Parts: sequence; C-alpha cells; structure tokens
Amino acid sequence: MTDQQQQQQQQQQQQQPHPFKRVLITGAGPSGLLLALLLSKHRPNPIPVTILEASHELDSQPRAAHYGTPCIPEFIRAGIVEKIRERGLVLSTMTWRKPGSFEEVGGFDARGLRDVILEGLEGVPVGGWGLGTGTEGEEGAKEKKQDMRTHCLVLQDLLKLMLEECVERGVEVLWRHKVVGVGHTGEDSKGEDGKEGGKKGAWVEVEVTTGEDGEVKERKKVGGEGCIVVGADGANSAVRKGLFGDEFPGFTWDRTIIATNTYYDFDKFGWSDANFIIDPENFFMAARIAPSTPSHPALYRVTYAEVPNLTRAQYLSRQPFKFQSMLPGSPTPDQYQLLTLSPYRMHQRCAPSFRVGRVLLVADAAHLCNPWGGLGITGGFVDVGGLYDCLVGIWDGKADEEEILELYSEKRMEKWKTIINPLSQENFRRVSGQVEVEGDEFLGVLRKVKGDEEGAKEVLLGMMGVRYDFTQHYRR
Repeated sequence: MTDQQQQQQQQQQQQQPHPFKRVLITGAGPSGLLLALLLSKHRPNPIPVTILEASHELDSQPRAAHYGTPCIPEFIRAGIVEKIRERGLVLSTMTWRKPGSFEEVGGFDARGLRDVILEGLEGVPVGGWGLGTGTEGEEGAKEKKQDMRTHCLVLQDLLKLMLEECVERGVEVLWRHKVVGVGHTGEDSKGEDGKEGGKKGAWVEVEVTTGEDGEVKERKKVGGEGCIVVGADGANSAVRKGLFGDEFPGFTWDRTIIATNTYYDFDKFGWSDANFIIDPENFFMAARIAPSTPSHPALYRVTYAEVPNLTRAQYLSRQPFKFQSMLPGSPTPDQYQLLTLSPYRMHQRCAPSFRVGRVLLVADAAHLCNPWGGLGITGGFVDVGGLYDCLVGIWDGKADEEEILELYSEKRMEKWKTIINPLSQENFRRVSGQVEVEGDEFLGVLRKVKGDEEGAKEVLLGMMGVRYDFTQHYRR
C-alpha cells in the first residue's frame, strides 16, 4: 500500500462512526493502567477510556518488580520503556543455587538480548505499531534495536509512572468507585445504519464511597450503550464474579510466601542479579530491585517460603530467624535493613472464559499463577497487549467484533493452559526441591548454553511464545 493510499484509508476511518464509544477499565493496577496508556496513545484517533478504582490511591504493597522479555514490546508501544529504564534497572544474570553452599546448578547471562530486532519475533505485530523498527515516541522515525532483557521497577513505582502518563494523556480516572455488578444493554439492537453495535454496550454498577470512613454515598451504573468493560480488578475481581460467581477453576498451593524489600550486601558473595535457592523448606529468591548507593547496599526483593495460616505479626516475628538460617553470611538484624514484609497465598486458577459479550477479563482477574518465574505479571501484560490489538481492530474497522473478541478469549486461555500454568508450576516445583536437580531438563539446557551468548539468547527468546499476534486476523 502506498503512502497516499494509507492516508486515504486513515481519512476514511476518521470519518466513519466507530463501533463503540468508550472503554471502561475496572482497576488502577498494572494491567488496567497499561491498557489505558495503549488506548490513549492510539493514532490517528485515541480511544476514550475511563478507569474505575475502588481505592482512593494506588496500591503500595510489595508485589511484582521484574518484567520479562515478552512484556517489553508493550512498554515500548505504550511509550514508557525509556522511563522504566531511567527510574529502574535492567537485569542480566540469573542463577539457581543449592542451599547452604549456594553452589550454582544452572543460570544464564542475558546480555545477548541487549540489541534485538523485534521484526519477526513471535507474537509481535508487524508494521505500523512502532515495534518492528524499534520506533519510539510520538514523532517516530528513530530506528534502533531494543533491549529485551528483564526490566525492573518496583510495582508501586511503575504504577506511579503509568498513572502520571495516563493523567498527562487525558485518561479519566475515577477514584473510590467500587465495582459491585456488571451487565449488558441492547445486546440485540442495531444502529441507524443497520449494523450490529449501534446501541449494544456494557455497564458496571459502582458504589461511590467517601474519603473519611468509606461510607457509601451513592450507588449508580456507569457505562451502557456503546461501552466496552474490561475487568482488570485483580484476583478478587468483581467483574469476574459478576459474570461467573465463585467459579474460578484451579487450586491454591498449601504454602505461604513472604515478599520483602531488604537492603543487604549480596554483592560481597558474588551473587547474580536474580538468585533462586532450591530447597524443600527454605527455598527463596533474592533479586536486585535497586542499585547500591554510597549509603546503602543494593535493595533486593527477598521472597521466601513460610508455613501457612499465621498472622502477619507472627510472620514478622519469625523473619529474623528465617534470614539468619537461609541467607548467605547468616546475617543478624543489624546487618540488613528490612523495609517491607507481606505474606501471600499462591494460586493456579483460570476463569471459564475471558469474554462474555462486551465484558472482557485480563490479567489476575482472568487467571492466576504462582509468582516463581514472573509469569503472572508477564501473562497479564501480554493479555493487555493482545486485547489492545483486538479493540483497535474493531475501532478502526479492521476486524469483526464478535470474531476477534472470541479469538482473544480463546487464544489467551490457550496460552495460559499450555504455557503459563504448566511452566509456573514447574518453576515452583523446581525451587521448592520437588524436582531432581541433576535430571532437570531446564537446568540442563542452561548448563549447555553457559558462556554461549547466542545460545542463551535463543533459549530466552523462546518465552515470546506466551504472546499471540491478533493483528494477523485483521482484514487486509
């Protein structure tokens, strides 16, 4: 297609009425904010979006901090990748170790991912997305390869960054709007032109609370005709429950994990950027989340195993013993600084569908997995990128709504069932000593490519298989 033909096509698209008028996103978490950024950045016509958040502020609990290779294309086209690198860091090395001796049993150096051409990678849309050429920014035209290593910025800082960008781009954010119900309107009606979608839409029922005591001051419906609802409201999603009740098939692990942010000098032991210690009882992860400074050693996310069903106070009282018994150097509390501590249960669950009419689910609202390997946050961000492509296809008249939204649900569920769920379970069983180290196929592959930059690059790019390119279903 020539440049002139593309301009004519864009002009025609701008003149035509869009099949929907607004996207309502429930939840100002990572997936909701990222989707809002992508929709607001769409050109030539940004897609109007409203975020509904139950709280009066962003979540500040220590959760995700590391975002793997499959996430990076979404950061690039959302226009935030450079700011993530400025405010955070990029990780290269990852190692699995035995307890006690901390002997390495497998690992990799991801330096081969520093300069990757995205064109042709699995699940990456080609042409016109600012991805194939490495183009960034509103003006475009700067061609470069992309750094596809794991990016790190603690989630509360990433949320703050994304909210800043949303506000700057005019995204409507409604705080203290707690979603309590969801539904459709005009499902079988047609527009004035006789086409499907003229009056159909989706809505959410919300409780608007006061700032002082959380008292409900108003209950109302938001949305309706011409709206699409996206449930991005986390594991306890009100949108998912509105669609399926308590049906959330899967299971909960009989282990609790404790996530902490801790200043401790792992560098003096020669540790990697991220370290996984394999042990049935005292397995843990220590991963760098901020560089060292003259006044502090590097800040690490230390996540470790604990017995279930204790109170937070009990976990806090046990923490000094746990650190002394499992960390290198057997440190006492005067040798590290604990900033935060939060207990979590782990789940493997998937909703019956990610779509009912004009109501969609993404990320933790749609599926859960244990955090070992980062596939939960990765899967959520990749969901968002895929759903964005589907909504853009509908908005620009390049895709049939019914067909592509059904494909979204089908393909993202398939990726969870065939990649995210089995790999995340394998990751947890590995670190918790349920897999024989010497016979572990994954660790064997890592040992085979040790010192081979291209070999490690090929292995790591294999995770791009969690993505799916929905633009291949556009009308050409």
